Amino acid sequence: MTKLVPPVLKHISSKVTKALTIGALTVAAAATIAPTATASSSSPVNGCKGYWYNTAFHGYCDSATQSGNYRLIGNCDYETDYEGKWTELSRGYSGKFDYDECTFKVTWARTEYTG
Repeated sequence: MTKLVPPVLKHISSKVTKALTIGALTVAAAATIAPTATASSSSPVNGCKGYWYNTAFHGYCDSATQSGNYRLIGNCDYETDYEGKWTELSRGYSGKFDYDECTFKVTWARTEYTG
């Protein structure tokens, strides 16, 4: 003896299955497309810091408290580390003063100062 499923139940079951499939695919696509971004910064040197993300890094001052020469240092995985050129900044300078990017990953960045 075979049981017959009423057409209404088949229709509802089909709609639920489609909705669950679309939901699962949407979650999977979002997890694949959306990169995880991380950001960190070093201790400030006269109001200037090194900031780093996954592969990119930059030096930024938020109103430098001392005029003088600043440079950005970045530590890259599996490649030569970055040592930027000395840049003369005036007291009160605000903004980015150097940047670079690692091919694989940056593990830290910092700012150095000499008067």
